[in-house]
Order: sequence, then C-alpha cells, then structure tokens
Amino acid sequence: MQDRWPDLGAAAEAQLPHGLVLDGELLVWDAGEGRLSFEALQRRAAARGRSAPALAAKWPAYFAAFDVLQQSGQGDGLTGTAGLNWRSCSPTAP
Repeated sequence: MQDRWPDLGAAAEAQLPHGLVLDGELLVWDAGEGRLSFEALQRRAAARGRSAPALAAKWPAYFAAFDVLQQSGQGDGLTGTAGLNWRSCSPTAP
C-alpha cells in the first residue's frame, strides 16, 4: 500500500490504533473538477515509485470506513462505531 498510497499509509499510521482493521473504500478528490474522480483513483492505483508522491499531491486520497472488522487484534465481528473515536483518515485531518 505504501508504494501506491503513501499519503494514506502515513495518515493511517498517525491516526489509527494498532490492530484496527477496517472495511471501506478509497476515494480520490479532484479539486480542479470539484468532484470525486474514478479516473484519478485508477491512475493513483497504477502509480509506483517516484510518481506516487507527485500524484498524491495532485489528487489526495481519502478512506471512507464502513465497518470495523477487527479491533486490538480481536477479530470478533465488530461492526459500526462502538468504542471508537471516528475522524477522517486523510492527509489533511487534524
């Protein structure tokens, strides 16, 4: 993941607790168009190496979580937001 999504990897390491496994979707926002961009998502997914950070700066990625699959190493089928302090997992989140 780090080679294609360095911004999300860094944001997840900084903002999410160890052992948390989430189910969700990656989204890429195109500020120039003012909308989500599937084309930019595909280009970011195909990028590796030196091009990935440049594309991350151009098209920031975000993660929208739907379910908690595992928390603190316990895979007990948790769903929803019970016990978690939710916030955006993005490069720009406070």
